[in-house]
Amino acid sequence: MLTNAQRLWLERNTRRADFLWKWGLGILAVGFVVGIAVDASFTGWMEPPERQNLFAPDSEEPEEPQTPPDDPHYQDRVKHWEKIEQHAGRGEWGSVFLAIPKSMLQGWGNVGTTGLAILTGLCWMMFLLQTVQPADDRTFRLLSCIVGLLLGVVSIWFTLFLILYQEIGWGLAESDEFIPGLRFFVLGVGFREEVSKFICFLPLLPWIVRRRDELAALIVAGCVGLGFAMEENVGYIYRSAGSGTLGRLLTPAPIHIALTGLIGLAAYRACRWPKEWGPQFVVVFLGAILMHGAYDALIVLPDLKDYSIGAFILFFLLQWHFFRELRELRIVRRETISLSANFITCVALVAAATFVYMSAATGWSGALDIMFMSVLGQAMMVYLFLREMPESLVTV
Repeated sequence: MLTNAQRLWLERNTRRADFLWKWGLGILAVGFVVGIAVDASFTGWMEPPERQNLFAPDSEEPEEPQTPPDDPHYQDRVKHWEKIEQHAGRGEWGSVFLAIPKSMLQGWGNVGTTGLAILTGLCWMMFLLQTVQPADDRTFRLLSCIVGLLLGVVSIWFTLFLILYQEIGWGLAESDEFIPGLRFFVLGVGFREEVSKFICFLPLLPWIVRRRDELAALIVAGCVGLGFAMEENVGYIYRSAGSGTLGRLLTPAPIHIALTGLIGLAAYRACRWPKEWGPQFVVVFLGAILMHGAYDALIVLPDLKDYSIGAFILFFLLQWHFFRELRELRIVRRETISLSANFITCVALVAAATFVYMSAATGWSGALDIMFMSVLGQAMMVYLFLREMPESLVTV
């Protein structure tokens, strides 16, 4: 337990801008030093890739992992997915659905990358648990957030099923051409991810509506998005051996938290006030699908290459909307450790841990190249948070 003096020190200093900047930069500095030390101690196992975009394109396609072909784990996973594809080709969709969880579990075989994805999830969960102010209703809000996180992991199950169903049943395939490519990212990636996450949020929605808890609707739905992002990162990192997707480890969590959180809040309001919010829920849900597909398309499609800055703008608008809603719903109260300190710690720890692992994999210089744009996105998100939240430390 903290003494009164320690509690007062935390209350005072975690609300000082100069202390928080030093704290966050200190965590990053420790990560940088440890990364250099790790680089000197380990032989990297991958070539330094090119600098990554702020957003790597979303695609849960179960590509063959870039693991040595003689790795038994690699062979087992490839063979298992080939069986799933065979079931899908024969239209045996029940067998496809039941076989997917084993494929998901096989992606958790790499201790290093799996641990990094879990650390990311835990850091963001620490922020969300304080955000939801569990002291107001400790049991319900805490349990709902934890269950939401687990349901978010399960939502990848539905997403992988929809990938195969859309590919075989709809003939929906990725394309570099403008119209087919846009159709793939909006009706494919955006649709299946947002639908899967919303389906997994639905079991919790009646309990939230019954308790008349708008804040829980936003944050518990956000936890579903976090669980999705955590499991998605495990798959991404495993399939790329860490080379092409580690840079994106910093961005999916805030994106999915915001997208799913805003959809969940709109669904709650539609249940409470159907006439006023029913049509708005439809707009929010379809808008999330469109936004999700649009920022992928802006990065990937050759015809939109000159407009890729649009992905950065969409990220900015999404985070701004989420933090604005959060500010309106939270009760202003004095907490021992400020929410701003929690948020900055979360972002800095994730960035530092990612840098350390990437330094071991590709050297500290390559790690900086991979993370450059993602860190820029995180800095922008920190600015938005500190500007929009209560006890704001930014006024411009």
